[in-house]
Amino acid sequence: MDKPVTDEQLSVARAKAQWEAAIDSLPQLVCLVDPRGKVVRANRTLKSWGLGDVTRVEGMGLHALMHPDCSDENCYLERALSQALSPAAKSFALERVFDLPLQRHLRLQITPFVTHLTLPHAMQPLVMMVFEDVSGRIDAEAKAAEREQKLQLLVEFASDVIVRQKADGTLLYLSPACSSLLGHAPDALTGKNIYTLIHADDQEALREKIGAVTQDGEIATVTCRMRCADGSYLWVEMNSQMMVGGGNSTEIVSIMRDIHARKRGEEMAAEYQKRLERAVNRKTRQLGLAIEMLKRKFEMNERDRAALEASEQRYTMLVENTLTGIYMREGNRMTFCNERFARIFGYRQDEMCGMDLSFLGVVQPDEELAQDMGHEEVVEVVTRSGEKKWLKLSRARFDSSGASYVLGNVIDITEQVDVQERLKASERELRALSSQLIAAQENERKRIANELHDGIGQRLSAIKFTVEDVLRSEADLGHTAQAERLGSIVERIRDSIEEIRRVSMDLRPSILDDLGLVATLGWFCREFGQVYQGIRISKDVAVNEADIPELLKVVIFRITQEAVHNIAKHAGANNVSLQLTHQDDCLELSIQDDGKGFDYVQTAAVGSGLGLKSMRERAELTGGRFSIDSHPRRGTALSVLWPLAE
Repeated sequence: MDKPVTDEQLSVARAKAQWEAAIDSLPQLVCLVDPRGKVVRANRTLKSWGLGDVTRVEGMGLHALMHPDCSDENCYLERALSQALSPAAKSFALERVFDLPLQRHLRLQITPFVTHLTLPHAMQPLVMMVFEDVSGRIDAEAKAAEREQKLQLLVEFASDVIVRQKADGTLLYLSPACSSLLGHAPDALTGKNIYTLIHADDQEALREKIGAVTQDGEIATVTCRMRCADGSYLWVEMNSQMMVGGGNSTEIVSIMRDIHARKRGEEMAAEYQKRLERAVNRKTRQLGLAIEMLKRKFEMNERDRAALEASEQRYTMLVENTLTGIYMREGNRMTFCNERFARIFGYRQDEMCGMDLSFLGVVQPDEELAQDMGHEEVVEVVTRSGEKKWLKLSRARFDSSGASYVLGNVIDITEQVDVQERLKASERELRALSSQLIAAQENERKRIANELHDGIGQRLSAIKFTVEDVLRSEADLGHTAQAERLGSIVERIRDSIEEIRRVSMDLRPSILDDLGLVATLGWFCREFGQVYQGIRISKDVAVNEADIPELLKVVIFRITQEAVHNIAKHAGANNVSLQLTHQDDCLELSIQDDGKGFDYVQTAAVGSGLGLKSMRERAELTGGRFSIDSHPRRGTALSVLWPLAE
C-alpha cells in the first residue's frame, strides 16, 4: 500500500515545478550536471540552440552533447567540467569564449551546489552551468568600434576644419585640416581664444551668432575672416551648434569651410553688375537724347500742320475778298474771268475772254453739272509761261436767256500741295526715325539679354559644374554633411541661372528672332498662365507669319507684353482674351479683360499710366491707330490697327 504524500513532499514538488518553469523561460542555456559530468536537467533553450530535445538528453555527457565530435585536448568545456567537478570546486565564470562547434560567443557561469533534486531522500552534489550567448553584444561592440574609427578618420581627413571651443571662445580641439586651411598647427592654437584669429570687423557678428547658439541651441551660420599663419586673412563660413560635454559643460562645435573663392566670385559679380548698370544708364541717356530728337520732330510736324491750317485760312479769306479766280463760260469758250483768274494763268484779263478752256481738263458734260458749287476737284494746269500749277476747281451750271452757262471759280493751291508733299515727306522721315529708334532700343535689349545669357549665365553654369564635381567627390568619400551643404549651394546657383534666363527672356525673347511673332505669342501666353494661374488667357492668332512686317513683330509683342502685365498687376481680372487678325489690308491687335477697369480720361488727366503712354507711342510711331475703352467695373478693351497697304 502506497504511503500518503506529506506536506513537505508537496512543497518540494511545487518548488521543483516553479524552478523548472523559471529556468525554461530564461534565454540562457542552463544545465544541471552530476559528479560524473552527466546532464540531469536542461532548459528549453537547448532545443533553440539545435542541441536536441530536453526530454532525451538526461544522462548524456554534457561535453558529448555540446561537442559531439570534439578531439581538442584543450577544449574549454572539458577543462571547465573538470574544474567544476573537483571536490573543492567553487563558483567561477568564463567571461568570453568562442565555441567553435556552436559558432557562438559564450559567457559561462559555473556554480557547484548540493541538492536532493534527483534523490529525494539524499543530498547530491550537482553543478549548474549557465551558457549565455553574447555574440550579438560582441558584434555590436565591434560595429561601434568600427563606426568610431570611421568617424575619427572622417574628422582627420575632412577638408573642412572641425572646431571645438568653449562658449567664451577658448579653443579645445581643431582637426588636422587646420594646417592646410590656415597654416597653423592644431596643437599651436589649442587653448587660445578664437577671437584673436578673427578680423576685428567680424568679431562682433561672430559673438552675436555664438551667443544665439548658446541661448537658443540652434545651428548658426556666420561668414568671417580668419588670420592665417602668414598674416593674411581668409574668408571662411562657420556652422556652429551647441554641445553639452562632461560635467554639463557647454561647448560649441563648428565646421569651418573655405569660401574665399565664393566671396571673390560674389565680388566679381557685384562689380560686373555695377558695370552693367553703368552701361544701361549710358544707353538710357542715349535713348533719352533720341526721344528728345523725336519730340523736336513732332514739334516741327505740328508747326507744319499749323502752317497748313494757316494757309487754308488765308486762301479762304482770299476767296471771300474776291481773290479767287472766277470765270464764266458757254461751252468751252470763256465769256468772263476776273483779274485773279487771268493772273493765275499768266494772261491779261482781256486776253482770256473768248479763249478755249479745254486746258482746265473739263471732262464732265455741262448737263451733268449741279446748279450749286458743291462739287470740287483739283486739277493740274499749265500757265502761259509753262509753269505747272494746282488749282481747286468748283463749277455750277445755270441757264440764262435760253442759254446754258457754267460758273466756276479756281483757287491756286500750288503752295498748299507743296506743303502737303513736304509734310508727307516729313512724316515718312519721322516714321523712318521712329523705326530706327525702336530698332536701336530692341537691339540694345537683345545685346543686354545676350550678355546676361552668354556672360553671367555661362559663368554661373561653370561654377555649378565645378561645385557638382566637388559634391560628387564629397559624396564618394562619404562626407554626407558636406555633400548636403554643397547640394544646397548647387540649388541656389540653379535658381540664379533660372532668374537670369527669365530676365534675359523678358528683355528680348530669342524665340521672337528664331520662330517669329506667332510662336512667341504662344510661348508668352503659356508662360503667363504658369506664373498667374488665377488668370485664364485665351489666344486667337488668325494671321500668317509672312503677313506681319518685321518692324511690327517687335512692336506687337511689346504692346502685348505691357498690356497683359498691366492686367495682371492692376485689373484683378479672371479672363484675358488676345486676338491678332489680318483683314482688309489691316493688321489688328485686340486685348480684352473682365477686370475692374478704370477711368481712362481721369488717368490721362493726372499724368499717370506710363504703360498706356508707351503702348500708344509704339503704335503711333509705326503708323498704327491706338484706342482703349475702359470703365470702372466693366473691364478694359485695347485695340491697335495697322494699315499694311501704306
